[in-house]
Amino acid sequence: MTEDKAHAILSPHYNRMALAIVKSFGTYRTRYPHRPIHRRTTAANVICDEVWAEIVSAFDDYAPMIRPIEHRYGLRLLGVSGKAGEIDILLWFKKIDGNRNPRNYRTRTAAKRLAGETLEMFEQATLLVVGYRLNRDETRVISISITRPSVGRPEWYIDLELPEGLENVVQMPHSSETAAPAKRVVVRRIKQARLGDE
Repeated sequence: MTEDKAHAILSPHYNRMALAIVKSFGTYRTRYPHRPIHRRTTAANVICDEVWAEIVSAFDDYAPMIRPIEHRYGLRLLGVSGKAGEIDILLWFKKIDGNRNPRNYRTRTAAKRLAGETLEMFEQATLLVVGYRLNRDETRVISISITRPSVGRPEWYIDLELPEGLENVVQMPHSSETAAPAKRVVVRRIKQARLGDE
């Protein structure tokens, strides 16, 4: 699928998608009391679940032209139908890196999807990634892109505008407006001498 064709089908829904993603991240930052103890993988999984819930809710009135699809192995996609009523696009919502590539473990299933392999049930549909990227401190969403995934880097991408009028920067409970942002602590393992090595 070309970028122009994807844009023609999806452009009426850009704002709704972007709003759902930013709201989901805000939900995670403000409503999870144990968020500070979450590992990065835990945080990514919870945010992904919140994004999915918000997307399903946001497009509930668009069925059957736009509908959630729960596939095996936990794969959750939003199916978007074109004029013929067949599903033309499958949207996969993922956290992405600075090169707009999904940040996930390269399982065999994920690798197939990112290489462009179609789903058995929807062989005519094109898989696109709706990716969101967080700032370094993971306190706000800084970009949302729709990409046609490919090995190495996306074939093409469409950057969405972040919604206006919605607070995207979420303050930490202990921070103030004048406080400096907290820095992430990185622990590195070093080789230690064992007893008797000296």
